[in-house]
Amino acid sequence: MKSTSHENKKITIIIEKNDGLLWGRVEDMGDFMPTPYGENTAKVVKNLKELIQDYVSHEGKMDPVWNKIDPDLLDIEFKYDLQAYFQEHDYLKISSVAEQANLNPGLVRQYASGVKYPSAKQANKIRMAIKKIAKELMKDSIYVA
Repeated sequence: MKSTSHENKKITIIIEKNDGLLWGRVEDMGDFMPTPYGENTAKVVKNLKELIQDYVSHEGKMDPVWNKIDPDLLDIEFKYDLQAYFQEHDYLKISSVAEQANLNPGLVRQYASGVKYPSAKQANKIRMAIKKIAKELMKDSIYVA
């Protein structure tokens, strides 16, 4: 039976791609900084839950932050680097995102593959383009006869 002292806690996982895997990082939550990994976001989350359970069961028994968190009640927000974002959202056409961001598609492909890294200004242009595309998609409905 789970303790009622557990909370539904919002956690931000920073997702990066490295060596063909997605790696997560949870920061600013006390002394324990879990770094889950997996082939996709779902596996990163599963690994994060396992890491939290293992930590609290062993060396983190007295941790005032993590002891209050129930891994099954996590409210997770994801922040992606561009490589990880395009891996997880491979249905997005880089050329369409680049066009919306007024950037060269070849340059955005280099960002997505990790050949080059965008400045904060360039990354923000891409983020805003993706938000614009999402907003347009939200307006659409599908007619079924």
